[in-house]
Amino acid sequence: MNTGKGFGWQWLFLIALLGVVSCKKDRRDILFPLGYPPPPVQFDILPGLNTFDTHIYTLSPVPTGFSERLTASGFSRSDVKSIEPFRAFLTTTFGDVNLDFIHRISVQVYDPFNPGDRIEIFYLDPVPFRSKTGIQLFPGIANVMDWFSEDFMGIEIRLDFRNVSPTLMQMRLEFDMRAYSE
Repeated sequence: MNTGKGFGWQWLFLIALLGVVSCKKDRRDILFPLGYPPPPVQFDILPGLNTFDTHIYTLSPVPTGFSERLTASGFSRSDVKSIEPFRAFLTTTFGDVNLDFIHRISVQVYDPFNPGDRIEIFYLDPVPFRSKTGIQLFPGIANVMDWFSEDFMGIEIRLDFRNVSPTLMQMRLEFDMRAYSE
């Protein structure tokens, strides 16, 4: 009589085997990084902002620096197949204010000459509860070459608050992109 005790282990082994076989490492080569700043991405959060609105900070036009970095890398424009978000960090300029009042963050890039043409590049929803002076954001998964391969871009930072903003804060967004080959 089969009690079924081995049945669970067989399925577990099969699922693990499928997981290992189906994993594919990203084999694309990183051609060069695109780090920001420069130019600095800075903005101010005013004191007393409410929790009901999404607070939007727009910076435009911002030079992308793509042409200079492409030239310095020794690659041609045709070698670059995609530009993708890598990492981002939002902090106060002086690192002295607790940012726990921030609930949701979205960073979008857009064409400064056609503001409707935009895409989210970094986000964090919700921002975890804990005392912090800096917030690491998740990268988006889209190819943003259309925006970063131009001379200028616009950056929009959208913040939702869980509490009223406590004081005037000078904020700084630092982020990295990667240019990939095929």
